[in-house]
Amino acid sequence: MGTKDTTQKRLEDFEDIFADISNVLLYDGEDVIKENELETVTAKGTYTVEQKIHEVERDVAKRWRQHSLHISLIGLENQTDPDYKMPLRVICYDGASYRAQLNADESKKAYPVITLVLYMGTEKRWTAPKQLTDCFKYDERLSKFISNYKINVVELAWLSDEQIMKFKTEFRNFVELLRDTRLGRKPQYSPIQLKHVHELLQLMRVMSGNDEYEQLLNQTTNNLKQNKLKGDEITMKKIVSLGFDEARAEAREEEKFATVKRMLKRGKTSLTDIAEDTDLPLDTIKKIQAEMQAV
Repeated sequence: MGTKDTTQKRLEDFEDIFADISNVLLYDGEDVIKENELETVTAKGTYTVEQKIHEVERDVAKRWRQHSLHISLIGLENQTDPDYKMPLRVICYDGASYRAQLNADESKKAYPVITLVLYMGTEKRWTAPKQLTDCFKYDERLSKFISNYKINVVELAWLSDEQIMKFKTEFRNFVELLRDTRLGRKPQYSPIQLKHVHELLQLMRVMSGNDEYEQLLNQTTNNLKQNKLKGDEITMKKIVSLGFDEARAEAREEEKFATVKRMLKRGKTSLTDIAEDTDLPLDTIKKIQAEMQAV
C-alpha cells in the first residue's frame, strides 16, 4: 500500500492541499496562498564535503508567486517520531535553497525560505530540539558568537479543534484522525468534500495501521463505478456510512449461508423450503449443497 513517507508526500504535493496547510499554519486560516500561485520545485539540493557531492532532499517543496512580485519557497518535512537532529537537517535544506539563489543570475531577486516540520506522532509530543543550539553542548561563553537557527515544528495531533476546523480540504480529516487517535476515541470526521480520496485513505491506512481504510477505498472505487456515489457526494462520513451498510449486508449474507448449511445438515427440510426461509435463490441452495457433499 505504500510507506508512511511516500503516502504523506502524495497527499501534500497537491497544490490545493499544500495551500490549505500553508494558509492554516502560516496565516491562521486566511485564504492568502492560492493553489494556482504555487509551482512544484525540485526538492533536492546538494552540498560538497571533502570534494564529494552530497544530496539533501525535502519531503515536499513549492515556490509561491504572490502578485508576480514576491517569491517564497515553502518546504514541508514529515516526522512520525521526534528527530534530535532535525535542526541540523532543516538548516541544510534551507541553506541549499539559499545557496541556489546565491548562484543564480544577479537579476533575480532573493526570496525567503520557510520550512514547516509536520509532526504526526500521536503517543507523545515533540521532545527533540527545536533550535540548533540545543543539538550540542558548548561553552556558554561562546553563546553570543554562535548563530542560532530555530525550526517550525507543528504537532498536528495537538492542534486545537478551532485550528483544525480552519482546514478547508480533506487534510482536515487526516488531522482529525491523528487527534482522535491521540485521545483514544472513534474518529469524528468533518463533512469535507474529498478530491483526493485515494491518497487520503492510503495515508489514513498507513498512519493508523487500520486495514479498514483499504477496504473503504476498494468499496468507494466500486461505488463510484456503480453510480452509488457521485463525485460531489464523497465525504468521509458518506464513505464510512456506505462502508458500514455494505459490511452489514455482507454479514447478513454470511449468516444466511450459515443457516442454509445447518438446515442441510439436519436433512429435515426440502431445498425449496430452505430457499423460502432464507430468501436465497434455489440455485444457490443447490450450489451450497453440492459444495458440502464434495468435501
